[in-house]
Amino acid sequence: MLKVNPDTQVDFGSKPRNAVMGDYPTLNDIEAAYGKGIAVEWLVPQLASVALFSGARNMTQEQLHGVARIMAENARHLKVTELLLFFFRFKSGNYGHFYGSVDPMVITKAFKEFMSERGEMIERYEQEDRIRKEEEYKAEHPPITYEEYLKTKSSTK
Repeated sequence: MLKVNPDTQVDFGSKPRNAVMGDYPTLNDIEAAYGKGIAVEWLVPQLASVALFSGARNMTQEQLHGVARIMAENARHLKVTELLLFFFRFKSGNYGHFYGSVDPMVITKAFKEFMSERGEMIERYEQEDRIRKEEEYKAEHPPITYEEYLKTKSSTK
């Protein structure tokens, strides 16, 4: 909780590929390591930072915990860094804004939009990785002419 606190949202927000494709623990992983309910407890300060950032301090503890429980349930498979990326992008205005007060429904709707965006990012990064690996393979195994092939074939006999 100390290493991936709300202050690290910008670090992972500026490196979305690392946040999504990096080797970081999921919410399931942290619950397995630290106990049931820790995912919610980790999410509460992340959500509180959104409320403070927006300047609206009306979000109650019940609302904070309620949204945290909903997110934890729907995001168990996500890495903590992906959630940091979501909060960074939310604060950056990518998913709407509040009108005078923090609305938990705005957060959950934004999270749903992020999940769709995340799927597209993963697809794009995996495609980039496939292309890079193909190019590396081609560089290590350049094509040869038919004449070179025949020479290679006859020299191996």
